[in-house]
Amino acid sequence: MKKTFIVLMLIVVVLVGVLINQRHIMTQDKTETVLPHTTVSLEGTSLENFVFPKDFDLRKYEGITLNFIVENNLGANVLSLETEEFTKLTGINIKIRPTDYDTFIQKINLDFISKAGDYQLIYSDPYQTLNRFHNDLEPLENFIQNPDLPSLQVGLDDFFENQLKVCSYFESSDHLYAIPFDSTTMILYYRKDVFNDFKTQFYNSMGYDWTPGGPDFTWDRYIEIAKWIDTYVPNEIVKYGSGQMAQAHNAIFCEFSNILASNGGDYFRDDNISTYGLSSFYKIDVMSDAFIKSLYDYKNVIAAAAPDSVNWNWEDSADAFNKGEIAMMVNWDENYATLNASNNFRVRNNVGTAILPYGTERSANIFGGSGIGINRYASQEEKEAAWFFIAWATSKEMQLRILTEPTGGALPTIKSAYDAIDPDFRASHPQIDTVLEAWQPENIYLRPKLANFYPIEQAIIEALHNMVTEDLKPEDVALELYKKINEER
Repeated sequence: MKKTFIVLMLIVVVLVGVLINQRHIMTQDKTETVLPHTTVSLEGTSLENFVFPKDFDLRKYEGITLNFIVENNLGANVLSLETEEFTKLTGINIKIRPTDYDTFIQKINLDFISKAGDYQLIYSDPYQTLNRFHNDLEPLENFIQNPDLPSLQVGLDDFFENQLKVCSYFESSDHLYAIPFDSTTMILYYRKDVFNDFKTQFYNSMGYDWTPGGPDFTWDRYIEIAKWIDTYVPNEIVKYGSGQMAQAHNAIFCEFSNILASNGGDYFRDDNISTYGLSSFYKIDVMSDAFIKSLYDYKNVIAAAAPDSVNWNWEDSADAFNKGEIAMMVNWDENYATLNASNNFRVRNNVGTAILPYGTERSANIFGGSGIGINRYASQEEKEAAWFFIAWATSKEMQLRILTEPTGGALPTIKSAYDAIDPDFRASHPQIDTVLEAWQPENIYLRPKLANFYPIEQAIIEALHNMVTEDLKPEDVALELYKKINEER
């Protein structure tokens, strides 16, 4: 009896050993799918399909607070709504600090110059932050190559190539400074009710189809259409044909750049200046025929727009459209959801989108996306926690959540996300396909990315604003601008 018991025990021990060994083999084969140490269920959360390193402790950075300074835009606002879940699951406190555009630039400058590290997470604008302060951003390849940290949930090759170059690198691909986070792009907004209801009347009057989006919808016709709406469409339907953003603000630079690029012009002609970026420039192009023509075109666009356009930036023009005051405008794609849900019954569900009007060469739609980076002056533990947040915020799951928030957000920066968008949602949000068309190589405009572009941009903004408010001659504006830019060599 005793021998039988001993034999049975040995058999049990052997079987348990085999099972444990088998489980160990299976775990070795699937090390990346092992769930992190946590007592919290991830089912139904944004981390449900997140790939973690083996034995990763989900609460490893519990109690750390990360300050994330961002420009106050819709994408940032939507992310604020989602971070509560991330904090609940990980214990990492995310304090998003949205500010207006100018304040955002000032605060970034002060933090990096003082090396304070107060903002561990950085909304890295390629043209205001990455270009000037890339040496103050932590190279992210250090985290990508660390097997003990959460990895990016998509490969770098899943990001749109040009967007990755613009948002993540400076001068070369030696160091990855930020991960593309948003992809805001300027497109045309128009009132579908106005364009549908008055289509025949306009055609009988002007002799062409005024539907936006095609090669025949030029900036010259945009001006004609705006004036026609002013004259023939009753004010109770819409007050002005168009509204622009000619305030002394980054908005006027962006708006004018669309026209400039559509005419085949640019500010510089140096290689890689609009993708990887450069520390210095050589070929100034603001005295070209295309540049001067574009200045004339812009003056005409502003002259045909709502009178307050000279004082508006992108927020002001979007507000005017939302109130039903203007029939057309140039603005960022992220505004679509808010505009289409307008309290104004004429605007609500009547928002059309299209690529911007054509110039002599093409349609040009300025790209305004940014990335998320890590402050080099944060502590090592803060940097690791910040990387965890970046991997989460740029995952396909989160990109789609941001897109589908009722208040709207930026389009995904990863190609694979577009196949996962619900077809009905896509059909009800035409800005998605409009932006994808705007991103085509023949339609996208990537502005100069220079280390010292800030004073140049300020000179351009001042020159454009003064031109339209003081009725200055474009040739004189171009010459004066050339002199100021040349001083920044």
